[in-house]
Amino acid sequence: MENTGLELLMENLKQLIYCDHNPSINENPFVQDKRSQIQSLYEELESLRNFVIDMEVTKEPLELEKTRNLKRRLKDVVDDAEDIVDLFLTSAIIRNNASMTMCVADNCDLSPNLDSAIQEIKSIKREIMDTKMQSHQTQGLQPTSAGTSPTRKYSGVLKEEIIVGLEDDSMVLLDRLTGNRKQLDVMSIVGMGGLGKTTLATKVFNNRYIVYHFHVRAWVTVSQAYDKKDLLISLLTSIGKLEPEDLDKLKDHKISELLYKSLKGKRYLIVIDDVWSAKAWDDLKLYFPNDNTGSRILLTTRLSEIAFYAKPDGFTHHLQFLTEEESWELLCKKVFQEDGCPQRLIKSGIKIAKKCQGLPLAVVVIAGLLVKGEKSVDLWEKVAESVTSYIVGDPNGYLDTLALSYDHLPRHLRDCFLYVGGFPEDYKIPVRRLIWLWVAEGFIHEDCPKLMEEVAEEYLMDLIDRSLLIVAKRRSNGGVKACRIHDLLRELCLKKATEENFFSRSGYLSSSKFISCRDKQRRLFADSKFLSKISSDNSAPHIRSFLCFNKEWYFSLGVERCFHPFLLIRVLDLQTIHTSTVPLALEFLVHLRHLALWSEVTKLPSAVCNLWKLQTLILKENYSGFMNLPENIPKMISLRHLWIEMIISIPDIHNPTKSDVFSNLQTLSMVRLDGRAESLLKRIPNIRKLGCAVYGDQKEYSFPNFSLLDHLETLKVIQPEVLQVESLLSNKYFSFPVTLKKLTLSGCRLPWFCMSNIQWLPNLEVLKLLNYAFEGPSWDTGEGQFRQLKFLKLQNLDVHQWDAYSCNFPCLKRLVLLECYYLKGIPENIGDIPTLEMIDIDKRNHTVVKSANRIQEKQHEMGNYELKINVIGFLTSIR
Repeated sequence: MENTGLELLMENLKQLIYCDHNPSINENPFVQDKRSQIQSLYEELESLRNFVIDMEVTKEPLELEKTRNLKRRLKDVVDDAEDIVDLFLTSAIIRNNASMTMCVADNCDLSPNLDSAIQEIKSIKREIMDTKMQSHQTQGLQPTSAGTSPTRKYSGVLKEEIIVGLEDDSMVLLDRLTGNRKQLDVMSIVGMGGLGKTTLATKVFNNRYIVYHFHVRAWVTVSQAYDKKDLLISLLTSIGKLEPEDLDKLKDHKISELLYKSLKGKRYLIVIDDVWSAKAWDDLKLYFPNDNTGSRILLTTRLSEIAFYAKPDGFTHHLQFLTEEESWELLCKKVFQEDGCPQRLIKSGIKIAKKCQGLPLAVVVIAGLLVKGEKSVDLWEKVAESVTSYIVGDPNGYLDTLALSYDHLPRHLRDCFLYVGGFPEDYKIPVRRLIWLWVAEGFIHEDCPKLMEEVAEEYLMDLIDRSLLIVAKRRSNGGVKACRIHDLLRELCLKKATEENFFSRSGYLSSSKFISCRDKQRRLFADSKFLSKISSDNSAPHIRSFLCFNKEWYFSLGVERCFHPFLLIRVLDLQTIHTSTVPLALEFLVHLRHLALWSEVTKLPSAVCNLWKLQTLILKENYSGFMNLPENIPKMISLRHLWIEMIISIPDIHNPTKSDVFSNLQTLSMVRLDGRAESLLKRIPNIRKLGCAVYGDQKEYSFPNFSLLDHLETLKVIQPEVLQVESLLSNKYFSFPVTLKKLTLSGCRLPWFCMSNIQWLPNLEVLKLLNYAFEGPSWDTGEGQFRQLKFLKLQNLDVHQWDAYSCNFPCLKRLVLLECYYLKGIPENIGDIPTLEMIDIDKRNHTVVKSANRIQEKQHEMGNYELKINVIGFLTSIR
């Protein structure tokens, strides 16, 4: 039972009751006056939460409907209570602050009446108790016989469908299944719903060599809801032992014994299709004997964790999407069989195939529509314009196939998944942005000792492993940088979001009035026109999140006006709307947790620093510039991520107190560091990602002591004065914390012998040396090792000779060499690094290109065809 809103309300109430370190609350007489009533509401919610957590969701239709109604009522009462409390807090803070001159909205009440909400909560709690008692009594009256078992489906010989694009996949599996390994082996095919896992397994299962190689073959489909006895009978039926009716008369232990004996001593292949739970595997694995006969078990599942559970070191084949050419080939075969596609339909047909985004299920559904319709250009063009809509509206309910993945999601992942559906179609979502939004929305809770962002990243990887999100771009160390969602899964999100009133997109609403009058919509993904409409008629009093995606160079509506309807907003992302100022009216949005703007200001208004709940502040700009932060920036006590696309100056404090420390800050970019850098570094003790520009005069300046930051994982250091002949760093000694995983240096002009201070870092995975980061004609890596380094980039350096050996980089996967025009060549031994996959080089340095080709030729002679050489052009950029 989802309780994100309940948890967030309780968190807010706890701050009002116990927050002693925040003057806006603790010294506010209006808040003090209502603390007892707020305390009562918190206690009732805490009691209710325990009932919600323990509540069992029955599968009986009548009880299920009762549970759904209770969930709706609970959501409504929590939302109403949250509105009352937050409007009260907004009013209390504004009226207690003499500098805030804007009139308080009429619905901001300093005397909130929470009694009705408390009574409603008590009523819901009683109903939950009654429902649970009735459920227990009903369960006690259930018959113990198995006479009402569900309808069974028994597997026979499987029919092979028209298949495209699985030749390489099937060859890989055939080799694995018929290999020389004598022990029983477990393999898995993993991929999203509709990708062709069952089709591939069927192709392999029916392969003539497989039929010859294995004495016994059996197939069973598990699905989400299954009966163990049914599975065993299905396996025996597939083998050909007795009829289902005869097996059904036997006791469970007799059936399992018969299955075991049927497989004993034989070389068998068992396909277990559509596995959703570890329990399903546990229920079956005991009946598969291991007689060292070369037997194999092949699982298909949407969940990577199931494959790992069945055999942690087993072979897992991750099924990929079809290419555009394969999608077109499949569409043609499904619609025209052996006949070719008429010339007049090819253009629109290719367009249709492309819009299926490589999902075979989508191609098959559309083909079923096209094969029945007339073969006219008009119809095919019409279908090409709305491929997803036709699939969603298919009477066979193919979207339900994908909905199984959503239904199987644990509670904590459902909100995270639905949220992704609010982003535009085909949008590549930056992972960092998505994680920060999840945290601000309240989807993620602390799980000590992990940070919320670490928990969120685990959630993201879980959704990827469940084949619900797709990796769109990877980081240089192999991590996920951006993700996307398939159009059909996005349609599923939109459908579920509508059913659960989770969010709305402006394209799905007839008017902004629909939000406030009908469903009290709390999340809105929209464009700037919709923002203007809401702002002009003040029609969105319940909105808690507003994300804008269309690009608007100049926002026509006065930016001050557009914030008036959003007094309760928590997430405001307007980084696609260009404004010339940062509106002072932002200070009235006291509940803001995430703020993203696109502005060219050079000074952040001090009023913004009163946003004590703000966790993330993102400021984009359209030119390279500088920004001064106000003196009261430490008042942003909840700030976790400060990402400003300018060089920012944080006011120096000579004798900082505890209140001047940014204890929650994890991300800071790009901050100016000068002669008093150590003082600032001590004020950001928990920073994990830091970008900085170093300044100072040559007589007194030394490299910042980054070893003070013992949580630092990512560091970027630039020295803007790149045209200087000598470095600003008079003291060549520097050190970094052992936690560092990614380091980028630019313009620092360090001597190469200082590299020994970087070389020993035990966790360093990515190293980028740019724009004379190091200078000098020769770099000798010596005998030291970059123990964990996976990615090395050298760009615009004056190095002539580079001496290195494969043992210096035991884990290196990718080497990038750009604009190093003096470099005489790549060390030949680099090619012997066993993990090396790619060398990217600049085609303008012919000597480097030749040495890279020699390295590749030598590796080919040794039988290594895995190493790729990528010669890039003038305008290509590799990050």
